[in-house]
Parts: sequence; C-alpha cells; structure tokens
Amino acid sequence: MPMSRRKALGQNFLRNAAAADRIVEILSPRPGEPILEIGPGRGVLTSRLLERGARVVAVEKDEALADLLRSRLGPGPDTDPEGDHPEARPGAGLDLIAGDALEVDLGAILRPHLLASGFAKARVLANLPYSVGTAILARLLCEPALFASLTVMLQREVAERACAGPGSRVYGSLSVLTQYFTTPRIEMHLGPGSFQPPPKVASAVVEMPFREERELAPDAERRYPPFVRALFNQRRKMLPHNLAGCWNLSAREAAARLERIGIDPARRPETLRREECLALFIGV
Repeated sequence: MPMSRRKALGQNFLRNAAAADRIVEILSPRPGEPILEIGPGRGVLTSRLLERGARVVAVEKDEALADLLRSRLGPGPDTDPEGDHPEARPGAGLDLIAGDALEVDLGAILRPHLLASGFAKARVLANLPYSVGTAILARLLCEPALFASLTVMLQREVAERACAGPGSRVYGSLSVLTQYFTTPRIEMHLGPGSFQPPPKVASAVVEMPFREERELAPDAERRYPPFVRALFNQRRKMLPHNLAGCWNLSAREAAARLERIGIDPARRPETLRREECLALFIGV
C-alpha cells in the first residue's frame, strides 16, 4: 500500500525517474563518500546514491516513512548484524535517523562517517519541504566546516532568491548569506508533474559549493547571519534606519558611519553588494 502524504510535513515525493538520475549525476557522489540526505521520503534519491556506493546518512522526520525506508533498503551493506565482519564493503550503506533536520546534531551524526571514510567533509543532497526549506537551508549554510557543498531542491522562488543579485525584487538576506558562504547556481527546473502529489509551485535544484576562502573568521561567521537578517528586516527603508539597531547607534550616527565607510546613507539594503554587506558588518 503506497505511503500517504503527511500534509503537515509538506511532503511532495519526487517521482520523475529521469530527474532523479540527473540530480544524482549533478552531485556525482564518490564511492564511500558521506552524503547527508534530508527528507529522503520514499528513497528515490537514496537508492541511487547507494547504487553509486555512497555512505548515506539520511534524516527523515516522518517516522512511518523512516520505517518504510528501513524495510526497503535495509540497515546498509556496511552493517554486519552478526558483528563478524564489520569491515565488509566499507564506505557504502545507509544510516537512517528519524528526526527533525532543524534539531538533529548534524556534526554528531556525520563525524563517525567522516572518520570511517577518510573524507574531510560531507556533502548534502536534499529535496527540502517547501514549508521549512528556507530554514533548513539557512542552517546548512552555517556549517562550512562540516560540508563541502549543498545540492538542494527548493521551491523555485526560494532558489531564485538564493541566486539573486543586488537590485532584484527577490534579493535579500538569503541571497547575501548564500553568496557569502557558497557560489550558488541553478542547475535544473522541475514542474509540479515531477512530484506526487503535484505541488502548486515549480521547483529548482541549486548547486552550492562552499567557498574555500571567505573573509570572516569562524567566530565572526557565527555572528554574521543575525546581522544580515537584521539589516534586511525592512529592506525598503534607507540604511540608517536598519543599521541603527545593528550598531546600537542613533539613525544620525549610523548615517555618519556609513559616510565614513563610503556608502551613501540614502541607499536601501536591497542595493548592497556582497562586499558592501561585509564592510557594514566589519564596520570599516
């Protein structure tokens, strides 16, 4: 009996086999490589990753789906139930965690696989639910020490926001943060018919390799996302209005600091380039 959709979780299962093949090809997993899959659903992508020899760590919030995947895909070919040959087929297999991707300790579940595989970082493949896709993406972006890249399927509007440039109507805090940590690019589009049940919106797959060289130290990187979100909190207002709170200054003092930095106080957040957002955060 097919698994029913849990509306509360916003589940739309990928059913387009050709699209699934292409998505896994975009990722191009290497044998034994740890891949974090968020929301594996019915395992359309999971099974393909396992066929390529990847070490899949899957996080599924729906416990019924997690049980279904366990029954279909098993504990994983690197797991020996008798304990006699723990080294059998190293690097391949499935580690399925029933949990919320916004709450699970990603480092704790991935580090044993990284240690066993010899890979320095994992990569992410995810068909993110529309309801929480932005929140999960924001969390993943803040783990540059854990991930080499993110390959995520998102609502098309969110994908366009992640890749948008200054001045675009969809440019905002997600654009700035995605482009600080990664170099995002949209690799493919999918219509509603690629999913069961069909959603009311289109989707897109975005490839996001993390930048190897970034301007901020790790401690500053942890403080940067809240700053950027506050900066874009009222994106239509002029910069001194938003920066006064960020800098704990009056609007007039914020305008004076902007002039010293070399940025026109009459500008709005939606016009700021990546480098200018960094300059405002650093306060140079």
